[in-house]
Amino acid sequence: MRTLRMDIQVLRAIAVLSVLIFHFDLPGLNKGFLGVDIFFVISGYLMSRVIVDEMDEGRFSPASFYLRRARRLLPAALVMFTVVTLLAPWALTISALHDYALQLAGGLGFAANVVLWQQSGYFDGEATLKPLLHTWSLALEEQYYFVLPLVLGLIGVIGRRWRALVLIGLALVSFALCQWWLAHDPSGAFYLLPTRAWELLVGSLCALPGWQARMHGRLRFDSAWIGLPLLAAGLIWGVDGVHPRGDAVLVVLSTACLVLMPSALLQLQRAWMRPLHWIGDQSYSLYLVHWPLIALAKNVWLQGVPAWVSWALLPVSFALAQLSYRYVEQPFRRVATPTALLRKLAWILLLLALAAGWMGWHMRTAGEVDWKQLRQPNYGLSANCEFETVFEPLAACRTSAQARTLVWGDSFAMHIVPALVASPPPGGLVQATRSACAPLFHFARQVSKDPAGRGLQCLAFNRSVLAYVKAHPQIEYVVLSARWRYLFDDPVVDVLGHIVKPTQTELATSLADTVKALRRLGRKVILVSPPASIGPQLDLGLCAERRLQGLVSVLPGADQSCGFAQADHERYQHEVLQLLDAVQQRASVGVVRLDRMTCHAGRCISVAQGLPLYRDFGHLSHEGATYLGRSQDLGHIVARDAR
Repeated sequence: MRTLRMDIQVLRAIAVLSVLIFHFDLPGLNKGFLGVDIFFVISGYLMSRVIVDEMDEGRFSPASFYLRRARRLLPAALVMFTVVTLLAPWALTISALHDYALQLAGGLGFAANVVLWQQSGYFDGEATLKPLLHTWSLALEEQYYFVLPLVLGLIGVIGRRWRALVLIGLALVSFALCQWWLAHDPSGAFYLLPTRAWELLVGSLCALPGWQARMHGRLRFDSAWIGLPLLAAGLIWGVDGVHPRGDAVLVVLSTACLVLMPSALLQLQRAWMRPLHWIGDQSYSLYLVHWPLIALAKNVWLQGVPAWVSWALLPVSFALAQLSYRYVEQPFRRVATPTALLRKLAWILLLLALAAGWMGWHMRTAGEVDWKQLRQPNYGLSANCEFETVFEPLAACRTSAQARTLVWGDSFAMHIVPALVASPPPGGLVQATRSACAPLFHFARQVSKDPAGRGLQCLAFNRSVLAYVKAHPQIEYVVLSARWRYLFDDPVVDVLGHIVKPTQTELATSLADTVKALRRLGRKVILVSPPASIGPQLDLGLCAERRLQGLVSVLPGADQSCGFAQADHERYQHEVLQLLDAVQQRASVGVVRLDRMTCHAGRCISVAQGLPLYRDFGHLSHEGATYLGRSQDLGHIVARDAR
């Protein structure tokens, strides 16, 4: 089939080059990740073509089919797993190694997509640090290969004429499920087979006998003149901000057009086409080796991999892919029997087991600190205190039945709760917090990936907190805290749900209104500022973990002790600090400056007495907040300065 369909090799080249350009952060393709969707259509087509032809000729053998799949996929993947496992302890922190071990187990068990779904979303910043992130698509294809012969075999029992109808029905059900799942769990919709099977099923439909002949009889021009421009439009600009939805449909259908109606242009045997044929031939190895290089580099360069490093890693990827293709892929394709395959794979598996054993020994001897726990989200008193509906005074979210202090805000309010528990204000406290929900009545964050109406739900939550304060006169102090920065950077809605861009004056007025509403109820109020930070580009928690574990890090904006210039912090938080100053003057309210607790003589620290103060770029870790609460006597400051 390879010699008959050189256009497929060109499509493979387009797919893998698109993915590489996107992953290496090279200019040109904003939606290069859609190259994976091209691969899905091609894989569905090629596998279904083999199975359908052999079933129709009465010679299909599941054992022979899976042997060919194993020869094609396993050797290069196992070699990649082995090499990355050997390198991982030199580049990954202990907590990242625990996640890597689960990813490795998922990769070996054809379930990497399920493991990654549980760990993070594909487009989350944390995901880009995972060396086996790219194996989600391989696992999904492998799961499809397990199911496809069974589905086609069952259809064959009821009659071949039902193939198209059943596959179309399954594709529509999968697509509908994908759109429903996107609204409830975007990460699950991205990673899992039931919601992505429609893309492979489109490829399977293209493989059904007779379809190509019928289309050729009606087509009067080369399909490349339709398929390639649509494909380019999807990869360069896209039509949708949610994936997999409009962009995926565009790329899948344009790929299907090119597969179903082979283009003479893409089958040219001209010299200028040979590089694409060569890349298409090696696309599997190239896909396997490129991402671990990027992910390991991103672990070392904490503030983003420089462009020159990305450009340098690109030829390295091609060189490693050539080695994998020539010395792993090709020799294993000539293995004739399952026994011979197992004998050859045994050597690779032995090396992988030794590499995994060395990694496990490294993890056990790295010390007694539970780094994974140290980097866990800091929810304050309990994860139950991250409210998604209106506020309820849950027992888990208070330290006393008659608590006199209320902590109100978003995740930046959550992370100061351990500080107040360690240095408690009089009478105990109750926590009223909701992620990305600043304590305002007029404005709320509403980014595109949020469920519709989340901003209005935030405003409703804030009204419920004020109602609780009004109904509980024992509340004497109210501590307000939020990240605030996102109100300047992200989309914001007003009380009518309209997207607005509030000015600093409007935000100051809104926050002052919250303070005044509490004052009218006879409560004393104090604001707590965000801690020192220079933005999401520097994960201070990761930096501290790497430093304390002796791992090499490249930090253009910080020193090797994870300290940074106070001027950089003040530049990043300039608008936020101005906002707090304005509210302090307008509402005569006290402000606790957390940044002044960790910044001295022009430098800000993120590690104190061997303890990481942060869990990420700006949130305090549970232990870090506890340390600051005790060392600064935060509860006493609240009781003294609230007014």
